[in-house]
Amino acid sequence: MTQGGRNALPVDGRSARLWRVVVSLATPPENSSGEGDPAGESATISTHAENLAVEFDEAYTEFVEGFDHLPRESQLLALQAVDTKLAAMARAKDAALWTVQACREDPSWREVRVLAEAAIVEFDWPKTLDRV
Repeated sequence: MTQGGRNALPVDGRSARLWRVVVSLATPPENSSGEGDPAGESATISTHAENLAVEFDEAYTEFVEGFDHLPRESQLLALQAVDTKLAAMARAKDAALWTVQACREDPSWREVRVLAEAAIVEFDWPKTLDRV
């Protein structure tokens, strides 16, 4: 399925997995309602953030290793920017980057969201998962 713009690549196969992860990275974590176990929420969101970083790495690698459609240079650069930022965060080995508060407020995560949104725009992909 394509979004339809001149830059669009089909959102299927390898690109579908990558698109889902990029949209998830572009979406800020939901704010807590204040109910329930804050420690449980912390573990869930931080685990989710770590999983997204790993999922992006796997999907990006799979996408690059076997293009279904040849992307433009600007599209590859947009993905590379997301990959570079996530890799730098992982290399920092800073557990504080993977907390609930960091996912919501840390400039590194805000930058990841901006870079992911730029990749979505560059590929002309739908911006939300519910649109496909």
